[in-house]
Amino acid sequence: MNKIPDWKLILKQIAQKGIVNNVSFIIYLSILAIIYISISHHAENTEREIVKIARELKEQRWKYVDQKTQIMSLTKESSLEAKANKLGLKIAKTPPFKITINQNQSENQSEN
Repeated sequence: MNKIPDWKLILKQIAQKGIVNNVSFIIYLSILAIIYISISHHAENTEREIVKIARELKEQRWKYVDQKTQIMSLTKESSLEAKANKLGLKIAKTPPFKITINQNQSENQSEN
């Protein structure tokens, strides 16, 4: 009579031999898995930081645009005129002119 092989026993022996013969390969795969996990974790953290910085940049741009429009509205001639009127200042009727002093005249005045 033929003896029927016990498949569980055969698989167990093959598995044990496979593990023992490939220990270095299994360790190599384990190290690769750990490196892969750490790189993925680092990439996710970096992506979170990029999103956070992009959000802050967007807020700063909005603040810049808001302040720029406020300054532009404050420096309009009509708003400056209204503020000057509150202080009692009036718009000059004559245009401004440039005062020039010759070098010789300024030296003569400082000697006197």
